Amino acid sequence: MKFGGTSNQDAAAMQNVLRLVQDHLAERPVVVISAIARATNELEQAARLAQSGDEAGALTVLGELFNRHEVICNALIKDSGRAQSLSAVFVRYHQELERLVHGLSILGELTPRSMDAVCSYGERLSSRLIAAGLQERGINGLWVDAKEFMITDDAFGNAQPQMDIVKENLERKVRPLLEQGSVPVTQGFIGVTRSGLPTTMGRESSDYTASIIGAAMDAAKVQIWTDVDGILTADPSIVRKPKLVEKMSFKEAFELSFFGAKVLHPGTMLPMLEKGIPVQILNSKNDRSHGTTVDASPENRPACVKSIAYKQGVSVVVVTPLKRVNQYLFWEGVYSVLNRQNVAVGNSSTSEYGIALVVDAKTNVANLERDLAEVGSVELTESLGAVCLVGQGIREQVGLLNRIFSSLGDTPVRFVALGASDSSMILVVDKGVLDEAVCRLHNEFFGG
Repeated sequence: MKFGGTSNQDAAAMQNVLRLVQDHLAERPVVVISAIARATNELEQAARLAQSGDEAGALTVLGELFNRHEVICNALIKDSGRAQSLSAVFVRYHQELERLVHGLSILGELTPRSMDAVCSYGERLSSRLIAAGLQERGINGLWVDAKEFMITDDAFGNAQPQMDIVKENLERKVRPLLEQGSVPVTQGFIGVTRSGLPTTMGRESSDYTASIIGAAMDAAKVQIWTDVDGILTADPSIVRKPKLVEKMSFKEAFELSFFGAKVLHPGTMLPMLEKGIPVQILNSKNDRSHGTTVDASPENRPACVKSIAYKQGVSVVVVTPLKRVNQYLFWEGVYSVLNRQNVAVGNSSTSEYGIALVVDAKTNVANLERDLAEVGSVELTESLGAVCLVGQGIREQVGLLNRIFSSLGDTPVRFVALGASDSSMILVVDKGVLDEAVCRLHNEFFGG
């Protein structure tokens, strides 16, 4: 059971988390907790203030963050001994963070390694509160430090788990707790290198943590508890009254998360797909919703669009060779540049003597354009957005392209990708019309 930041943002929300865990005790849950709402942003802010020389500002941000946790502790924990023990842990964490920001202010340098060290405290704080809250209810909630099992590589900010080691550690440290009737409570998002350095696995990666644990321990299911009813037909901040998607395949859910759907981290589906473990996306604030179930079971339904995701800030890079050469040598040159710069391409399209690439906002397009100029002439278009229509058998849906382009009307489409996946289609449009394009497509496939 994984709970996100909005699900445990204050004492009332945490009480609800505790109730949900208590309701599932018969299923022997492992509980994965995110930092409380805004905590990771505040830790990042403190780190950047310290790096810029504003140590006093960084300490103020930290003080306010710890005050929020103390307020939750006072409301949640009534046993005096338990409250005192928890407060002592908070004081220790606070002192450790103060030393970290002091060091950053002296060095004036903020590396990914330092940022991971600072940001790792959000989940530690929130998970301590949940473990103590379970104990208040007479449940043997035991706090388990993620560094005891979540061993990762040293790609700070985007670390990847060493699954064989993680599985071995979980079997040794967490399985016995379940067998004795305890409820392990641990942290999402964070890990540790073999040498003991704190790492994080990317923003919003607590879902990924839950799926790693679920896969490693052969869980019956993984539940992602969030603040929406499940996977929706579109982002509710853009589309009025989107509909709930009750069932999805792993592949469909992965496509959605990769192309920007906020309800799931992109890495979540991969461990589940390998083991065939179902994932439930549920609303911690709405018990009446059955949520969305993602699993491997085939559906005997006609091809259809199930949901529409989008991604802002993409660019299209078109490269054509300076002279006619063997096309395979040209492609090799292009992909060599991409590999050298570690650029992840969202989509690509090739012609006999050209290639178009869709890259996201994290890409240093200036460097990419410079190096690709050694291979061919480069045309770069920035400030675009990608729309992804997801659904099983989308390639076989009769009349799909006609419906899409009719609904978009005079909206210019810069790039189209259909065929590489049997469950998604990608359109790239100008960023300024991205929201309108999503709304038009949603109206076409799901109604207003």
